[in-house]
Amino acid sequence: MNLSNYCTIAGLSILFLVGCLINLRENDIFKLKVVRKFQKLIYALIVQIVIDCLFAMLEGHNVETAALYLIKTIEFLLDAVLALLVFNIFYKRSSKDPEIAAMTKIHNAMIIDLVFIASILTISTFGWRVFTIDENNIYHRGPLMPVFLAALIVEIGLLVYGIFLNSQRNQSVMVGTLLSFTTLIIVGTVLRDLMPSTNYDFLCMSVSMPFLIIYYAQAKLRIDPLTKLLNRQVYQRALERIDYTTLVVMIDVNNFKEVNDTRGHRYGDYALRDIAHLICKAYGKYAYCYRIGGDEFCAILKPGAFEKLVEKTPQYDAYLVAANFTKRLDNLIRAKAQDANNHEPYLKYGISQGYGIFYAEDNSSDDIFAMSPDLTKRERKSLLEVIDLADSKMYEEKNLFRQNQTQTQAEVRPQEFSEA
Repeated sequence: MNLSNYCTIAGLSILFLVGCLINLRENDIFKLKVVRKFQKLIYALIVQIVIDCLFAMLEGHNVETAALYLIKTIEFLLDAVLALLVFNIFYKRSSKDPEIAAMTKIHNAMIIDLVFIASILTISTFGWRVFTIDENNIYHRGPLMPVFLAALIVEIGLLVYGIFLNSQRNQSVMVGTLLSFTTLIIVGTVLRDLMPSTNYDFLCMSVSMPFLIIYYAQAKLRIDPLTKLLNRQVYQRALERIDYTTLVVMIDVNNFKEVNDTRGHRYGDYALRDIAHLICKAYGKYAYCYRIGGDEFCAILKPGAFEKLVEKTPQYDAYLVAANFTKRLDNLIRAKAQDANNHEPYLKYGISQGYGIFYAEDNSSDDIFAMSPDLTKRERKSLLEVIDLADSKMYEEKNLFRQNQTQTQAEVRPQEFSEA
């Protein structure tokens, strides 16, 4: 081992991490709690790098062998701890959202895997070893090293899957950035196995840290902070990129101004969060969901979703797809309003929706026209025209609601309501 090169790589790795700490200190986007989670992760990685360098400097010298075993065991254990610290950045333990259950299962699986890794490292001190240190205080891999590496890869796999699920739930999957982060972590793990006398794994882990920060920041910047749906800026960018046949649904909360004025803005925020949750529950599997104004929302089908839904209808009825799709949200709101435990005014008022179908100038649109005999080429409109059409239909429904609205006094709502 070239100790000079070893320490140089360690120094570069720490330099990357110090740069990340400076960035986090100047960061005014992340919550303080998130900044502290990132800092804890980086400090832990710096400690691991320092411990590794300490071992490299002491290896082969006249020191207590037990001390070398302890140093190396802590370093190996920190590998799994670091994965858990990364996961905790995306995992909210206090969340009451039932959809967080999958993340909780992954978190528990990572803890079990961490306990397993700690167990085999402990067992190593009594016999079969992950690593050994000979009479000359030289490190060697032991028979349990493949087991340790397999458990570590499982930990990393659970981490990446958890980040992916969290991002998918927030409609913020950025595959390229996530792949860059994942690749660096896996390459570092493989290098540790192939070249144990080098510390390129720490360099890979350190370089991956900016990708993780960028990934988290971009995910947060895409999300409306109140409703957790995609924000208007993302909506505007999406309109510039849509080149596929899709369904656009415009959504507006009925009588929201009245709810806001009579119940207060805190309750208005609660109502918007609840409506947004129902929108995501109704449409999130098939569509991107946006908050584009105060109480205005939009759902746009994902690429390929419209064609799949059309194929499932009798006689390939595109209009039936649109009509049935908008009923999803109406049914959810109606069911919640009829629940004896709910007395929320905004649920009684409901929402208004309007839709438009955008047919792209490609072969997929021609296929839909061929499948739907009632459609004609003359119905092709630009995306902006389709949005205007959906908007006008939504306002027609809203005006109809106002005309038919019963003038009953809204029930007094409970004093307690969630602010999550």
